[in-house]
Amino acid sequence: MSDRVAGRVALVTGAARGIGRSIALALRREGARVVIADLDETAARGAAGELGLDWRKLDVRQPAEWADAVVAIERDVGAIDILVNNAGIMSLGEFLGLPDAVDRRQFEVNVFGLAYGMRAVLPGMLARGRGHVINLASAAGKVGTPYASMYSATKHAVVGLTEAVRLEHRGSGVHFTYVMPTLVNTELIAGSKKPLFPPVVEPDEVADAVVRSLETREVDVYVPRIGRLLSVAPAILPRPVYESIGRALRLMDMFASIDRDRRAAYDHRALNR
Repeated sequence: MSDRVAGRVALVTGAARGIGRSIALALRREGARVVIADLDETAARGAAGELGLDWRKLDVRQPAEWADAVVAIERDVGAIDILVNNAGIMSLGEFLGLPDAVDRRQFEVNVFGLAYGMRAVLPGMLARGRGHVINLASAAGKVGTPYASMYSATKHAVVGLTEAVRLEHRGSGVHFTYVMPTLVNTELIAGSKKPLFPPVVEPDEVADAVVRSLETREVDVYVPRIGRLLSVAPAILPRPVYESIGRALRLMDMFASIDRDRRAAYDHRALNR
């Protein structure tokens, strides 16, 4: 166990299922005192009971709920040393057909929810001179992703926001990481096609990368590591060549034709609250 994790208090958002649940479990395994937070109170309570963790109902879109959560956690569990902003949603479809309300919800959860979390937790970390903020971005935060345009925009925002806040607080003792998985085998990609490359990864692989980043203090983490090629290739290859490779690997159309029946449960739960 690393002393950068063991005994530390970690708050993980969107942790009732999927990647967040795997991160919470991995942190607990490393000796952290983990609090899982989720908008779905029933799922959060169930996951916490199963994993033996503390939990908190939290709508990341609400700054007041963030403030209340931080006060309660620091009173009942301890000062938050690790914040994992994992909560996120994705809507798929042609840009011109995406509903305005869903676009706003993606930005509220994926960008503003993350920003509110940092604003709620960072002051305490800065006062103590220690802490680590980990923001879940995506490979879609480095390249435009057709048929996931607004989601891709939110993840570009996460990358830029994390870099900017990190530079504002360099030398403070607080560290910042953004994690960029490729496709992850969760409900988020339900009903979509798989590209030939990069491979679809499991939530546990993302969780392992998060834990590793707490030790290494890497700023930008790709899962899998070879996913870095997705951001490097556009910078070194002529655009027609890069886009041709993307089409050959099915990256350009993996979200073009969605099985809406397979995706219906996710869309109802994630996009309509």
